[in-house]
Amino acid sequence: MPIISVIGRRQRKLRTVIIALYAVLIVGAVTMVYPFALMVSMSFASYTDQTDLTLVPGYWRDPAALFRKYQESKYNENIDYFNQFLQREVPTFKDLTPPTQINAAAVADWQEFAQTLPADYLDLAHQETVSQITPESLAKYRASLQGRFHNRIAEVNRAYGEVHTDWTDAELRYPMDHWEERQQQAGDSRKYREFLSFKMGLPARYRIPVSMDGMWWKWLITKYGTDLKALGARHGRSYASNAEVQLAESLPAHPGLAEDWVEFVREECPLHYLAFAPGAEPAFREALQARYGSLAAFNQVHGTEYTRWQQVPLATTVPKGEADRVDWMEFVTGAAPAQCFRLRTPEARYHAWLARTYRDAAKLNQAYGTSYASWVQVVAPRYESDWMEMLANQRAIRREFVVRNYREVLQVIALHGRAVWNTFVLVVATLLVTLIVNPLAAYALSRYQLPGTYKILLFLLATMAFPAEVTMIPNFLLLKSAHLLNTYWALILPTMASGFSIFILKGFFDSLPRELYEAAMLDGARESTMFFRITMPLSMPVLAVISLAAFSVAYGSYMWAFLVCQDPKMWTVMVWLIQMESWAPQFMKMASLVITAVPTLLVFIFCQNIIMRGIILPVEK
Repeated sequence: MPIISVIGRRQRKLRTVIIALYAVLIVGAVTMVYPFALMVSMSFASYTDQTDLTLVPGYWRDPAALFRKYQESKYNENIDYFNQFLQREVPTFKDLTPPTQINAAAVADWQEFAQTLPADYLDLAHQETVSQITPESLAKYRASLQGRFHNRIAEVNRAYGEVHTDWTDAELRYPMDHWEERQQQAGDSRKYREFLSFKMGLPARYRIPVSMDGMWWKWLITKYGTDLKALGARHGRSYASNAEVQLAESLPAHPGLAEDWVEFVREECPLHYLAFAPGAEPAFREALQARYGSLAAFNQVHGTEYTRWQQVPLATTVPKGEADRVDWMEFVTGAAPAQCFRLRTPEARYHAWLARTYRDAAKLNQAYGTSYASWVQVVAPRYESDWMEMLANQRAIRREFVVRNYREVLQVIALHGRAVWNTFVLVVATLLVTLIVNPLAAYALSRYQLPGTYKILLFLLATMAFPAEVTMIPNFLLLKSAHLLNTYWALILPTMASGFSIFILKGFFDSLPRELYEAAMLDGARESTMFFRITMPLSMPVLAVISLAAFSVAYGSYMWAFLVCQDPKMWTVMVWLIQMESWAPQFMKMASLVITAVPTLLVFIFCQNIIMRGIILPVEK
């Protein structure tokens, strides 16, 4: 019994030790896998969540997190642009929270009204990025061009009179589409017409109704600060929120408000939304007489044949002709009577649409559960509409955020130069020469007892004492003298022989049974037969290890590839990705690291049995 109990205690101790060892191994595995998993998670991020450091991106499961990313993308990663359109004072997109109260009827009406707006009242959403990642709308625009022009960039150049080298050319963009800009105007070119067709053919969530109220509010707080109480005192109003700061369609009655309104209209208001009421013509003609002096001078500049000043018309909206446009703008900023200004804003259209739809404010209040006294008091539910829009399309929106960083990296790799082909040629050629030159050299040292074998091995091992950077300059000079720069030979020749690989292979070949070679010789086999039919098949494990090392060096080489091949057409994937990291944001760099890790990971997964045998067998022997 005592002996049995002692054995039992020892078994329990052994079991405890084994469990402890497994626990240590598991912890070690986690510490190795966790950084890679974190890198993968960050590769799906953007500026909003790049510092979250979670293994599972928050927007995959949390609609609020997805909403923040959606707003960031929709408003061009520009928080000032977002704040202006929605009359908010949010410091960053990270600080956004979903709306707590949503008037479903008001949101539905706003979305229905937005569908009636013409293209010149709508900004294109997702059209720019601070991170320099291709905006979603631009990616769709280029895809539409590829479909329309049959993927031929030359046809695009011919149709639009432009010069683009490929589909990722930074200049291959749509026309500027910021209708809140003062000088924005419609074009009349083929490119602009086709762009408008593309823009209006997109789903509604790719268009943003311009906010003139937002521009007015932004201008006021820039001039007077964010104190709504003080601003209300100046305007004779009682502003309870930013949304109540609304831009009037015509000259207000209150002196303080009128003074600001006139200054804003003359200096800041986008000209496209500005018009004149009847009665401004006499003042316009007087301004022209003061500007040109004589009707003859006016006719000479404008190419007209008017005989009297009374014949010169005043365009009710900004004209398209350059000279007429300059005259019109001079009149706006100077002599135009303030009472003749009229603003054709999206908000005015919205209020008119509500009036036509409900005809009576009481009916609107009944539908909305509100108590508006007039149509003008109705505030467009832009933020709430964005939230409902995101909820309705969250699957497509989430999918876009999952793939966009990887799509951008793959475009850099696939569409710039010949990166993928160059890398493929380099890796395949390196593996071939590695598996030919090194085994042949090791076989000769192993099979034939040369007098200087150990000196040769010592020389081969000595090459390992110097880092690769030391040999770059002499190798570069040799290749330059041989006129091999910017060729595949420049990439491959320096890696043909490896002292370490020859040393390892020589030791492995020495361990192979000599009886096999003696039997082969008795059967009349030649040295080439014994090398290819006996030595190489038996050496597959160690050859796999050497091949993996050669693959890693060739695939991951950046400095040498960039040094000897400075022509971008000869750059490998790694060179392009390192160049990309000079401008790419952190999350895009993470995506590039994941992509570049995949080939090495796949090689190890599919060849792990051979590789492990190559690691273990030499040690056993």
